Amino acid sequence: MIAGVLLFAVGVICVPLAIVLILLRDSTDLVEFVAPGTAMAFVETPGRYYLWHDYQTEYDGRTYHHAQELPDGLEIEMIGKGGVVLELVSAANTTFSSNGRARQSIGYVEVADAGQVTLNVTGDSEPRIVSFSPFSLGRFVGLIVKGVLIALAAGVSSLGLMIWGIVKWANAPLKPACLS
Repeated sequence: MIAGVLLFAVGVICVPLAIVLILLRDSTDLVEFVAPGTAMAFVETPGRYYLWHDYQTEYDGRTYHHAQELPDGLEIEMIGKGGVVLELVSAANTTFSSNGRARQSIGYVEVADAGQVTLNVTGDSEPRIVSFSPFSLGRFVGLIVKGVLIALAAGVSSLGLMIWGIVKWANAPLKPACLS
């Protein structure tokens, strides 16, 4: 019965907590930098990568608070492996906030080959933070589905162990009382 209770605690509490921690850890950016400016990112896996405007964040010991939208006049250029100019597809439809940090997507690029990507933001603007990170919706959904399945399996298994423990306990022979 105790094993069932412990398995229930692990499955229902620890598994979801571990998934949240994995998602928070994986949400770290490939690179973040002060814009206007230039940064280099090394892409290990081809795929979709997002450029973000971190309009409320802390970077290098300094706090940044800006309007959610980027100011007019900023130009963004991304250059992939072999000097190929990557097309930035405008997609300012995603916002994210967590732990005092807030960001708005600027757009995304499809990176065909692993290698260095140069990010260049130019224009007349006060300094702000821009970040570049891989697209991770599939991983996010996969982790959530796996977590739910593991939690359900742990819940059903723990229920079975608790019932088995109760039945075993109820059918245990009574010990005779010791008479002195």
